[in-house]
Amino acid sequence: MNIDKNRLDRYLKGESTPEEQQLIEAWYAQLGADSSLDEKKVDRISMRLDQRMQNEGLLTEIPVKKLSTRKSLRFWYASAAAAALLVFGIYFFSQKHESNTQKDLLADIKAPQGTNAVIVLGDQREVELDKLKNGDTIHADGYQVFRNEHGEITYKVASATGQPVYNTVRTKAGGMTSVQLADGSRVWVNSNSELKYPISFAKHQREVSLNGEAYFEVEKDATRPFYVKSREHTVKVLGTRFNVQNYDNEYKSTLLEGKIALTNKATALGEEVDLEFPVQLRPNQSYDGNRIIFEEDANRAIDWKEGYFDFSNTTLELAAVKLSNWYDVKIKVAGALKNRRIYAQIDRQRSLKDVLETINTVIPIKYEWNNNEVLITNLK
Repeated sequence: MNIDKNRLDRYLKGESTPEEQQLIEAWYAQLGADSSLDEKKVDRISMRLDQRMQNEGLLTEIPVKKLSTRKSLRFWYASAAAAALLVFGIYFFSQKHESNTQKDLLADIKAPQGTNAVIVLGDQREVELDKLKNGDTIHADGYQVFRNEHGEITYKVASATGQPVYNTVRTKAGGMTSVQLADGSRVWVNSNSELKYPISFAKHQREVSLNGEAYFEVEKDATRPFYVKSREHTVKVLGTRFNVQNYDNEYKSTLLEGKIALTNKATALGEEVDLEFPVQLRPNQSYDGNRIIFEEDANRAIDWKEGYFDFSNTTLELAAVKLSNWYDVKIKVAGALKNRRIYAQIDRQRSLKDVLETINTVIPIKYEWNNNEVLITNLK
């Protein structure tokens, strides 16, 4: 192992980094009595090593007569070897400590508590839902917002207004909340999502817009169809239970009960819908924007609502996306491991470390904390 002269000079001046010190001291431990290194530099390195070991209580001062260069090298080789043992002992302890610290960090990433959500009122006021206790009331212009005994957002409208008034529920990573709409329909909003809706519906149609993911239980009303509007799709509903996933570059509607119709055309809130809906779903079917897919169990689509991760026949890459949304941690999967499929159902209230350890029992993986993100690689 060769040492760069500039790095060596910084060491002799006491200006090197801890990592450079370790490198130089490990290198010095490899020197032999026949080293051709300049004698003065060897002596200076020896003095620095000796001083460091004395400071750390590993060497006592012993009166020594002036030694020849060879004897000096041999003597300081032993001294440096001891220093190297110290250095590498610290290094391996640090590596082990770092590994344990990484696991401790992941263990400290607990499942989120509370809703981690805000409600944006018609006047653009934002209220953190976690600051509202059950039974609390928000007073707005012409209406009131409550949190009922189940923690669900509900409304009381004093009188009809000429123009529609929209509220928005916005969840953060690890967030989830539910809303009871004006017609009694209920919506559960998943992490990193936004649901916008009127506080009262028009006479001819009901409508909401969604970015992210939500589960709907829509009240039947044959005279007023219910529409879920998003960037590239519109869902038409009469009365049914279904889930819509509408994150960036990812769309999927899954029907649990009833019947829904879809189109790959977007409509905006306040806009009357006059479209054909060529795609129709029956229970246990989903639509990804291109094709209809049969689902063995459509309830898997609402695992998040029921409090667990359903990773049955799920790619590790998709599992990482779900974990990232929930724990608010960027998780990357390396290489071909992205397409490996796992089969597991895991409680969402467990720490991130526990979840990764459970996955590790299915697919042997290595995971490490690196630059504020988790990297999952093959276990070699």
